[in-house]
Amino acid sequence: PKAVVSTQSTGGEEGYRYFPFALGLFTTIGFCNVTNLLPYIEMPTQIIGCTVAMSTTLIAGLTIKCIAKHKLDFASFFFPPGAPVGLAPLLVPVETISFFSRAVSLGVRLGANLTAGHMILHIISDFGAQMLASGTLGGGIGGVLCTAALFPVCILEMAVAVVQAYVFCMLTTMYLNDAHELH
Repeated sequence: PKAVVSTQSTGGEEGYRYFPFALGLFTTIGFCNVTNLLPYIEMPTQIIGCTVAMSTTLIAGLTIKCIAKHKLDFASFFFPPGAPVGLAPLLVPVETISFFSRAVSLGVRLGANLTAGHMILHIISDFGAQMLASGTLGGGIGGVLCTAALFPVCILEMAVAVVQAYVFCMLTTMYLNDAHELH
């Protein structure tokens, strides 16, 4: 493959025209995620409301693109081909909920994973500071160990920041492929 976006997940050779979009999305989210690790800086990807709004906008745009391209065939998203007609009352609501929950799950996944990592860093550093402030030998040793534990956790947080950007972009390109090819 020539790029992060594989041709199989984004509509074959025509998928290459979406590469700048996917690369820009990855770069922006990755930059925001890594910048979030700096003290006293809060980027939009740290706020779950912003990530859900971003993913909802993306999914809405992909839905509009799909409807514009496929017109009424768009309804096939909600009733898979080859499914027995008798299952329609069950499948259509399930597929509808599944389709529209993409936006929320995409945004919450990004925001929640970043928030969880920040909470772990905050808990470890606060615990270490309280141990150091206790003034006891055991508290001093524990505080130093907690402070030393922050380095590997920060490295892990950087990896999570990049992986979350990758996952967000990969899922977006998969949803783009679904909109492009109707499943």
